[in-house]
Amino acid sequence: MNSFWDTSAFLALIFQEPHTAEAQKAATETTVAYAWWWLEVEAWSGMVRRGGNAEQKAACRKALSGLVWVNFPRTKTEDLLRLNAKHGLRAGDGGHLFCLKELSGGVEGLTLVSFDQEMVKAAKREGLSVFD
Repeated sequence: MNSFWDTSAFLALIFQEPHTAEAQKAATETTVAYAWWWLEVEAWSGMVRRGGNAEQKAACRKALSGLVWVNFPRTKTEDLLRLNAKHGLRAGDGGHLFCLKELSGGVEGLTLVSFDQEMVKAAKREGLSVFD
């Protein structure tokens, strides 16, 4: 499976959380892991807010280095805003969803890995594959 990760799922790989086993399963089943470059900012902010120790910080850096980063050009901002108006997500989640949707046309079997229910619901409404 080719996977697209949001921050809720990524941090479950670093911290012991209710969804950690699911995140680990998704990671194991992943051939190529993609993410919007903003995930690095969100993940590191989450690391700091949760008081991550040196081992967790090292694990975070290692996991970040294994991602294939995607972005969208500034010229696509209006498209992102229209998509997010449709779903009413937080700004960052709207960016993740937009990148996922843009990438899904060119990456076979791309599947969202997320434990954010609003994000999952929006992805399903867009007809995108979601890891269960």
